[in-house]
Amino acid sequence: MTAPPYRVVVTTSDKYLPALRPLAWLMEKYWKPMPEVVVCGFTPPDFDLPEKFKFVSVGKQEDYPWDKWSDAVIHLLHHHVPDEVFVLILEDMWPMRMVNTRALEMLYHYMIQFEYVARIDLTTDRLYAHGMVDYAALSWIDLIKSMPGSPYHCSLSPAMWRREHLLSTLIPGENAHQVELQGTTRLSHNQDVIVLGSRQCPYRNCLALRGGSSAKLEDDQALAFKKMVNDADLKALTELGYLEPWE
Repeated sequence: MTAPPYRVVVTTSDKYLPALRPLAWLMEKYWKPMPEVVVCGFTPPDFDLPEKFKFVSVGKQEDYPWDKWSDAVIHLLHHHVPDEVFVLILEDMWPMRMVNTRALEMLYHYMIQFEYVARIDLTTDRLYAHGMVDYAALSWIDLIKSMPGSPYHCSLSPAMWRREHLLSTLIPGENAHQVELQGTTRLSHNQDVIVLGSRQCPYRNCLALRGGSSAKLEDDQALAFKKMVNDADLKALTELGYLEPWE
């Protein structure tokens, strides 16, 4: 199989490094062919990542506390990710089903062609956003348009981003949630770009650490992952020890 033309960028922190293990396991199972993956963090993990994964450090964790999440991403894009278009995923957004890699390749080439597309949501985030409208057909993919000003127009749900537009939206001194909220206002005011999604949802995922705590891994009611994952994956990840809470 031919390698995908795009790369995947995963952001993490020292506290959530263990989340990379189930993410990588699930990506290897459900993302075929596997793209190259750039993991952006601080201290390298003390466990091996798969061959397709490359860990890059943007510095020391103490230099990039939670309220400087955007600073770390800005540094990453300037120094480690020259890609014109790439997929951005946070470390706890684990795939639950086969990734529609054909759709992702088509969306990638679409973004390369149309430079005014800032972001294409790969989940159902924009599909169910207020004011969504149908936009265009890309072969069998039904593209939808996110209305500027709609909640989380700048969502950090798994998406394909154009580097220059992400950089123009980010400002220093914001945590990830602020990027989604204040970033939505900034992105909405940029009338030269649009945000798209699709009705096909090529990347079906869960937010595994909802609420930001690994203790959620013990709570079947709070953990979306355990509600959505199939029994075989749950059994395998449990036996591997990947679902054990950590400090």
